[in-house]
Amino acid sequence: MADDTGKPLPKPPYLGAAYYPEAWPQEQMDAEIALMRAAGMNVMRMAEFAWAQMEPEEGRFDFAWLHRAVDKLAQAGIASILCTPTATPPSWLTTRYPEVLQMTDCAEGVRTQHGGRQHACPNNPVYRKLCAGIVTRLAKEFGQHPYVIGWQVDNEVMPIKWRGCRCPVCVSRFHDWLQAKYGAIESLNQAWGLNLWSQAYHAFDQVPFPRADTWHHPSLQQAWVDFQSDTYVEYVNVQAAILQRLTVMQPVGTDMMMMASVSHRDMNRDLDVVQFNHYHNMENLWESLAWFDYLRSLKAAAFWNTETSPCWDGGTAAHGYREPGFNRANSWLPIAMGGEANLYWLWRQHWSGQELMHGAVLSSCGRPLHVFEEVQEIARGFRAAASFLDGTRPVLRPLALHFSMKDHVLFDQQPMTRGFQYLRAWLDTVYRPLLQAQLRPDVIHPAAALDLYRVVVSPYLAMLDEGGLRERLRCWIEAGGTWVAGPLTDVRTLEGTKYTHAPFGTLEEWAGVHGRYDLPADPRLFNVRWPDGTTAAGSAWFSGFEPRGAEVLATYADGPLAGLAAITRRRMGKGQVIVLGTMPPPAELLRLLGQVTDAAGIAPVAQASANLLVAPRAGAAGEGLVVVEFENRSGSLTLDRPRTDLLTGQPHAGAVTVPPYGVLVLR
Repeated sequence: MADDTGKPLPKPPYLGAAYYPEAWPQEQMDAEIALMRAAGMNVMRMAEFAWAQMEPEEGRFDFAWLHRAVDKLAQAGIASILCTPTATPPSWLTTRYPEVLQMTDCAEGVRTQHGGRQHACPNNPVYRKLCAGIVTRLAKEFGQHPYVIGWQVDNEVMPIKWRGCRCPVCVSRFHDWLQAKYGAIESLNQAWGLNLWSQAYHAFDQVPFPRADTWHHPSLQQAWVDFQSDTYVEYVNVQAAILQRLTVMQPVGTDMMMMASVSHRDMNRDLDVVQFNHYHNMENLWESLAWFDYLRSLKAAAFWNTETSPCWDGGTAAHGYREPGFNRANSWLPIAMGGEANLYWLWRQHWSGQELMHGAVLSSCGRPLHVFEEVQEIARGFRAAASFLDGTRPVLRPLALHFSMKDHVLFDQQPMTRGFQYLRAWLDTVYRPLLQAQLRPDVIHPAAALDLYRVVVSPYLAMLDEGGLRERLRCWIEAGGTWVAGPLTDVRTLEGTKYTHAPFGTLEEWAGVHGRYDLPADPRLFNVRWPDGTTAAGSAWFSGFEPRGAEVLATYADGPLAGLAAITRRRMGKGQVIVLGTMPPPAELLRLLGQVTDAAGIAPVAQASANLLVAPRAGAAGEGLVVVEFENRSGSLTLDRPRTDLLTGQPHAGAVTVPPYGVLVLR
């Protein structure tokens, strides 16, 4: 397909960057676009912070500069992703309507200043109206342009430091939100257990917002973050609805970060494409795989990696240099795992402002940086494998791993044991061992359907009622599923309070155990003895069980829990429940999970070293593997059948060596 320029429309996989034509002289645009073509890029993301250029005065619009950019890119065969500019209101707006500025914890009743971004209140009705005006005009200008292939709403929306705006509008809306949720103030008092410390309220408008200088009730903190998330979702959806109404075949999303202060699932429910920004470096690149696994489960459509650094990070100081080859691996990982776009932040380094030292593809002088040839190589690889990638999808696995943003917030507010961090523990003690063993689970939200899976692992899933999981999980287990739960699973209500009838909601009943004692993992760890007599220290938490119909798989070897069960198994209907009272070291966890997955007929995706992503794909274009080395050292892979690398045309069979940061697309 082509438009009236005669140029064919770009197809996935998309490779591009964030481009800010408003920051540069217009006469330089042709030279920059020539370099984009030389780099092999086929899409540019524009306009996310350009409200002042689009509407220099209230009601006076100027889109000529943006039309020029979109049209010139189109003439070069490069598509555009356009962004709503609502993260950065112009100075005329904040001067004329100062009530739109946020109030934060800097001082009671003091509003933020103009000059940053995300400094306007997403709930303010004046700001909502002005945002709707600019988004409507932008959509009418570009909603039918064939080379605009998608939209981004705002930029990295999230409450500031998880606490967000505390202006009168937000506080009033919070009270309304609480009343809609609980109905009567007595119900809130009961749910939060507010008889303690004389905290009970007589009316919803007495409930304060949580300030940084006050030791607030955890249920209040949890509710405030949930409210903030809901209102940011609403803020984005108002803009998205305008775009969805006024554009044709242009998917709408919003670029989200890893932070957990806004629900990724809720935010993407009514959007068309999941968009994600990440800045992992050489030491933690593997962590991005967990996020890609999670993003893939949120929507059937392929996700877009809308921002990542090609070479280093930085604000007014550069940091995090990446070795040659990193950009290759970093660019291929989202594509291998189900994405269809990888975009760099940014195309050309800024020459001024708060982020003028951040890495890019070009320097601020317009000269190609050292990664330019690597970008060209990536572009050639994307083109060589395009038909296969476009005609296949990642193969679904019958193994799932629960991940909860709500639990991330819960443990941030109440860690339960000193130093415990949900995301860090989830990544290091469970996801990474499974990744290294090539078991490659799907990462799913508690509300996700379970019928595709034979084994589900739910570590640190404190609130089992999120997304209505408890009852669905019961039915799934009884129908034949294997559930591996704990530690710290099913220990909190949705309000963040404890259960009073037992340490767990229903876990004791399902697992056939009686919880005797719990011990924190501070200041020491306790050992677990396995059936072969070996011992190893647990971590995170220590729950000691008496079996009440359960089979004991491991016991505590020392401390007050000595002799009590640490890990148990029990049949439940046609399925089974395995409970971890503590998190064993990776080797012991994998030994246990290996037995479980073997029994369920779940094999590793490949015989490969721990530093390789091996991503099976299948579809109309055939079946194959995308292999990416992500730790900057050689890896090895043993193929079960001969395959051909689409990037080089080289055939491979048997043992294959993958070089540091190497990529293979094997069909």
